Amino acid sequence: MNDLFSSSSFKKYADLKDQVALDEMEAGGGANLDMFFEDVEGVKEDIRSLEAMHRRLQSVNEESKTAHDARAVKSLRARMDGDVEQVLRRAKVVKAKLEALDRANAASRKLPGCGAG
Repeated sequence: MNDLFSSSSFKKYADLKDQVALDEMEAGGGANLDMFFEDVEGVKEDIRSLEAMHRRLQSVNEESKTAHDARAVKSLRARMDGDVEQVLRRAKVVKAKLEALDRANAASRKLPGCGAG
């Protein structure tokens, strides 16, 4: 006769504590992933705004190449300097967010059952 208790499918569910732990891990990961994806969407939005600022800087740069009046050139340079400051601040924020996401990912990979992949 076949020994039904020795099958691998029965062994997987034999210990109720292990099954409860598996269920908790599966249910708990969704909330963390939702928060992760919200953070990623925030970073994507910041990157889109950086790209818009970059396009604006490029257009002001092209405009400054055709300006002949010294006052207009100074005005354009002042605008560009302000925009560059904004871009640098925003880029530092994006970099900090990306590093925080990386640290959170490394920490979550150390949890049991949450390895790479």
